[in-house]
Parts: sequence; structure tokens; C-alpha cells
Amino acid sequence: MEVTTEKRILEIVKERTKKEGGVVQSLLWSMLGIDNREGTKAVLALVRKGLIKREPVVFKGRRTYKLIYSPTKLTKVKVVVKLNPVMEIPCFSCKELYRCGSGGYYNPFKCILLSRFLEEA
Repeated sequence: MEVTTEKRILEIVKERTKKEGGVVQSLLWSMLGIDNREGTKAVLALVRKGLIKREPVVFKGRRTYKLIYSPTKLTKVKVVVKLNPVMEIPCFSCKELYRCGSGGYYNPFKCILLSRFLEEA
């Protein structure tokens, strides 16, 4: 039932946005013949999906929202990961990396190469 309510709301908001720049939320409930609770759930679902946005307005002396159709298009994000700084850490090229550990013969707390690297950083 909510899916059809969402579709109906989206169609009305699209149409009214083209003609009038949006629709007042409180008028939408009377147009659809639904109660405030059901309508608000559907509208918030559409807002989360990025299909409509709500702008606060005062209509007939009461605070309400104006619903405007504005689908947001997701843009591609390019993430560049550079491993060069990590590869400079002496532990990655150490032959004893797998035997190294606190309390053992090969200990990171006593490693001269790691100490020099940290002092330079």
C-alpha cells in the first residue's frame, strides 16, 4: 500500500513542481484522501531516496512543508589510494617481519631501522 501511495505522491509533486513550483504538504493529504501519518511516512521515504525535498513554509497561519520534485543524481567518486608512503616503513621490507613481536628476539621496540624511520618522520 505504501508503494502505491509513494508513487501517487511522487506523480502529484512532479506535476505541481512543473506548474506551480511545488505543492504544500497539508494540501496533498486532502488531494489523496489519506491521513497525515500515512502521508508523512511516504513523503519521508521519498526524501530519503532523494526524489523530493521539503522546504518549511507557513500556509494559512500554520507551519507546514512545500514539497518540490528534485531527483538528485549520484555522481561517481574516484578514490585514489597511494601506497608509496606505507612502503617506506622498514617493517614491510624486513626479512624477520613474521617473527617480530613484543617480548621476542626480534622486537619492534628495539628495532634500530624502525626507530630511525620514526625519528625522521
